[in-house]
Amino acid sequence: MTATIEASHPEVATLTPLDQMEQILYQPVNLFYNFVRNKRDEFNGALVESLEMHKQYWSVDEDRARKSPGRLALGPLAITCLAYDDQFPIDVESDYIPINLVQRTWLGEFDV
Repeated sequence: MTATIEASHPEVATLTPLDQMEQILYQPVNLFYNFVRNKRDEFNGALVESLEMHKQYWSVDEDRARKSPGRLALGPLAITCLAYDDQFPIDVESDYIPINLVQRTWLGEFDV
């Protein structure tokens, strides 16, 4: 975990654009850190920050805003699902992490 955080510093991660590193790639790492350390009180604050960074990154210009990867915050969604499964109180609602995906309430809704 420490190695991942250290590798995300801008002076180390020189091949990845700074905005992508800070706003997209680092955010799930921070959420996972809070999850692994059982920092339930800090998790929602980190989730809010993560979603704000996601929105900021994907809305920087019209071209980026039209791209489909920005519609869901997949990294934060995955870590939020882990936290939800471990009984973390998830107090954040966002279209970037649909609650039906977090709580799996769509399970069985569609015939496959």
